[in-house]
Amino acid sequence: MKPLVSVIIPSYNHALFITKTIESIVNQTYGYDRIELIVYDDASTDNSLEILKHLAVKYNFKLYRNKKNEGITSVLNFTIQRIKGKYVCITGSDDVWMLDKLDKQVTYMQTHKQVAVSSGNALRIDHQDTLLPISKQIFSPSRSYSFEHIFLRDFPFVSTNAIIRRQVLLETGGYDEDLKIEDYYMWLKIAAAGYEIHMLNKVLGYYRIHPNNTINKSMLIYTEMRKIIDDYVNHPLYLIARHKLDKVYFPQLAKQHKSKALQLLPKAISNSRFFYRGLFWLLVPNFLAILNR
Repeated sequence: MKPLVSVIIPSYNHALFITKTIESIVNQTYGYDRIELIVYDDASTDNSLEILKHLAVKYNFKLYRNKKNEGITSVLNFTIQRIKGKYVCITGSDDVWMLDKLDKQVTYMQTHKQVAVSSGNALRIDHQDTLLPISKQIFSPSRSYSFEHIFLRDFPFVSTNAIIRRQVLLETGGYDEDLKIEDYYMWLKIAAAGYEIHMLNKVLGYYRIHPNNTINKSMLIYTEMRKIIDDYVNHPLYLIARHKLDKVYFPQLAKQHKSKALQLLPKAISNSRFFYRGLFWLLVPNFLAILNR
């Protein structure tokens, strides 16, 4: 018999997308009878809850709801203590799975007992389900990631496609509820405990890019990533990891948070595209001002 897979969807203000997300899980070739689906709405302010109530009746899944927004790490800690699957998938409430995703991943995990987490590539789409241009797509080869790879951000990993052994999640102690992002923290924690994390050269789903993505909140992500990296301040690669984080986020902060980017400028100096792109975004308003005179 196929092992049970628990699928957790932390949901927040994705009324436009949540139905497609859930239906891509319910219709898995793996068989919905071997999937434990749990959706946790974190006090959405749109009509997500009404849609989820209807879908929960239609597809018979567990639905939880917070009366006030608690954040994704709190939602996940609550949920992982209540699931029963051998494997766990945590997916965004705006993303979509390929219908054979679980068949491919469970087969891989069953035959690679040393692997704690695996993921695969995702096609990037916009809010209307349109594929983004090939220049915006990111594909990674099959490979294994060590703690050092993850710590130094040599880690093009698609978290929304990940599958995790539940026992590993329980052994590593859950999520830090003081954090506002969850995935990078957990991948470091699992790798630091000596487990293997693998990337598969298979397209397993669609990752949606839209204005409300966390990926577009550069200051939030930078601040939270700093907190996570600072947990390993005594690691010999800590200073390199800090410098790389500053360098990579410098252009994004220069575009949206110039005062913070100016503080990072001395640390971000390098002969790299990140530095020159960030410098451009710091200076571009001056160019525009000159052109508008």
